[in-house]
Amino acid sequence: MSLELIPVLEIDCSDQEIGIPSDKNPEIWKQYYNECHKKAGLKPYKKGLFFYKLSDVSGENLTKLILDHTQEMREGIFEREQMCSFFGGYVLRVGHQDQFFPQCCGELSDIWYWERIAMEENSYCEGHPAPQVSFKEGKITFDFSVRELDEPFQPNPPRLKLCVDGKELKKAVEVAKKELKSFGQHLNKINEEKGLNIENIEGLLIWDNANYE
Repeated sequence: MSLELIPVLEIDCSDQEIGIPSDKNPEIWKQYYNECHKKAGLKPYKKGLFFYKLSDVSGENLTKLILDHTQEMREGIFEREQMCSFFGGYVLRVGHQDQFFPQCCGELSDIWYWERIAMEENSYCEGHPAPQVSFKEGKITFDFSVRELDEPFQPNPPRLKLCVDGKELKKAVEVAKKELKSFGQHLNKINEEKGLNIENIEGLLIWDNANYE
């Protein structure tokens, strides 16, 4: 059974030319954001979610993301150590079906979570909620069940429990890391072209997270 770990960015954008809703109805706000993303030329990984494959983000939009994400650091409001990597994370896709999406506070640096899980090591996870994970004889089981008052997974995983082969997850992690390295080259190019002078920009926006050290 095929197994993929797909890096995605979570992008929240607005457009002053599109009227901001005065209504608090979440569906109206969802429609507003969908229109903003469509105008920006952003095609979501899955309809209704604001996750985007790295390869689907244009150079223009990536430049804007970099500028917005690093603005307060470049202005001296925050120190580098207070920054986080790009928001998003990884879609776990098994057998051509999406099983798990990045959760609240997920980041690209969560690749270290997946690498440790693939090595059958328990790990902290930046995103929340996070599945309970167990290991047995080379198999890795993700338990997505939650108690009544617990924070729910969004969107709901299609299965409460999912068992994957550890070797296949390791392969998926390595494929994802190769894509991240290629993405890092794009970040370096923009950093140079725009004269941002951000030291090790790919470390800042992809890899670095003190919680995984």
